[in-house]
Amino acid sequence: MQFFRRWRPVQALSFDLDDTLYDNVPVMIRAERAGYEFLCNHYPQTAAWSISDWAHRRSHLMLTNARLASDMTALRLATIEQGLLAAGVSAAEAAAGAEQGLAVFLRERNQVTIDPQVHQLLAELGQRYPLLALSNGNVNVQTIGLAEYFSLILQPSAQSRGKPHADMFVAAQQHLPRLTASEFLHIGDSPTADILGAQRAGWQSAWFAGGLGHPEQFKVLPTLRFDRLHELAELLL
Repeated sequence: MQFFRRWRPVQALSFDLDDTLYDNVPVMIRAERAGYEFLCNHYPQTAAWSISDWAHRRSHLMLTNARLASDMTALRLATIEQGLLAAGVSAAEAAAGAEQGLAVFLRERNQVTIDPQVHQLLAELGQRYPLLALSNGNVNVQTIGLAEYFSLILQPSAQSRGKPHADMFVAAQQHLPRLTASEFLHIGDSPTADILGAQRAGWQSAWFAGGLGHPEQFKVLPTLRFDRLHELAELLL
């Protein structure tokens, strides 16, 4: 564990989910494959496109639409719909196909295995702190078996932008209005979504270096860096 900013006592913890509490990479690979096969089978005019081609379409939308960039569900839905339109599918069928393709993707995307040690850590932390979940992803927290640990689960919606925008951080503070911003600790693997977002909100932040983020992506330094979840128990319990 390495500290970059002055540590202050915290009263509430918020967690990112994907690639912080579990390895989401193999989950996404399976889900991408399932969604791709659905599109190839039901819309053969798209079969010439690879999974990488669909990913490029999604990346382009992220770069050109700030709203979609932090809402993974809306982003995927828009990517499929626009792709089907580009393939010559009618507007009505493209909209319906996007919904169906998203449903196929989400069924596989929610097949997540949680390490028993994560359950133990959240249970122990939950006895001492209010726990919140702030995720830009579209995992169903109830389905994967983690909802019971969190008093509030926040994900992007039509009314709320994802991290690093302030929306979810503000909603979390409204959920626990007696606490000041600096009494929240946000824990996540993304230097931008998690660490920059928390810093902008006035929160402390803990960067999980075992996720998908890399040091060169930092725009601001976190309060601390850790490499394994059990280090949080040593610090916080």
